[in-house]
Amino acid sequence: MTETGLAVTTEPVPILLKVGMQRVEEHAEWPLLSQVPMRLMAAIPVTGFKVRDLLRLKAGQVVTSAWASTEDVPVKVGAVQLSWSEFEVVEGRMAVRLTRLA
Repeated sequence: MTETGLAVTTEPVPILLKVGMQRVEEHAEWPLLSQVPMRLMAAIPVTGFKVRDLLRLKAGQVVTSAWASTEDVPVKVGAVQLSWSEFEVVEGRMAVRLTRLA
């Protein structure tokens, strides 16, 4: 509970679609829900990587993983997978390109 007496949760809240509704954008609360910020995560597991390895990283250093470069990387919000993606470099910065939706 917060000071205002409202319960706060970090659990995903399902958006229930009304009968006949086919898209979440048709929901009456969509204008508000579409503005809620959320953190997306696209992660590749790197086994054996430790904090000390992170602290020793240098510019241009490559970290290897067992993830196949041909496999798409899942994109999630919390525990909910939204899409798949691939990493690429754009103008010298790491980027994530969505390849398909979940």
